[in-house]
Amino acid sequence: MTEETLAAGRYTLPAIILHWLMAVLILAMFGIGWYMVDLPKGPDRHFFFSLHKSLGLTVAALALLRLVWRIGHPPPPLPEKVVQWKRTAAGATHILLYFFMFLQPISGYVSSSFSGYKTRWWGIPLPQWGWKDPPLNELFTDIHVASSVFLIGLILLHVIGALTHLLVERDGVFQRMWPWGSGS
Repeated sequence: MTEETLAAGRYTLPAIILHWLMAVLILAMFGIGWYMVDLPKGPDRHFFFSLHKSLGLTVAALALLRLVWRIGHPPPPLPEKVVQWKRTAAGATHILLYFFMFLQPISGYVSSSFSGYKTRWWGIPLPQWGWKDPPLNELFTDIHVASSVFLIGLILLHVIGALTHLLVERDGVFQRMWPWGSGS
């Protein structure tokens, strides 16, 4: 694939930046999330819960920005040689990734609202969308945890698909989102 052909089929720079920034933040969220739940109550636990909430709400804002950008700047078409079932799988995976990128922060925020603890975004107090209610807190926490498992699975599927395009298919699909040059 030539540089000219590759450049014509690349995502826009803002889309590439948002993709990789969100990838890093989401991976950090998973690490912080699993670490913080085992901490005893105290300043460390409070710090990591606050960090997790702030990062999660930042991811939600970036996901919204990314969706708006994508609507206004559709992704480049896949190469013609990509077969239909792979196109369908890629489309479904992207839709589900967006769904879970929104479900995660929403369920986390609602869970926090029913926990009795305030939600702050980088120190700024946000409205509580509930009251202290342990059963509702547990329900939304369960949704938050279960959706994280689905999101991890989708991310793994996405990475496997991307690496398949890079290492097996060698069709330039991976390079469309790679931030450094042509990705070679």
